Amino acid sequence: MDLSNVTFNKNQKIEAAAKDAATGLKLLTLAFVASIFATVIQIAAENLQNPIINLAVVALYVLAFGSGVYGSYLAANALDWAGYITGAIVLGALVPYLKLILFIVLAVFSIDLIRRAGYKFSFLGPLRKRAVV
Repeated sequence: MDLSNVTFNKNQKIEAAAKDAATGLKLLTLAFVASIFATVIQIAAENLQNPIINLAVVALYVLAFGSGVYGSYLAANALDWAGYITGAIVLGALVPYLKLILFIVLAVFSIDLIRRAGYKFSFLGPLRKRAVV
């Protein structure tokens, strides 16, 4: 068995980080959309005392919080930031307006990482390699 022409992927670390960053970005987007839906439903049904609507709003807020925390953890970890910075970002997901600023910063750095790894990011669908010109 001749193994002389076996090569290894030298970009494996950055490609794995790009995939984690893309997953984190998608989760951050889900958190943002779920939070907006929950707020809109809460405002629209303000005068209704329907427990099902209240339960739906709580479920959307829990979904937004969970996906925001895990998405920010994945994105910050993929960017190889220090543990205390990652922890601060995850805890920052509790503060409403600070959360938006942190998510935007994570999105900018994550998209840059994804592009450096040679991928094209899309919110819908998997990562795709960019065409080499």
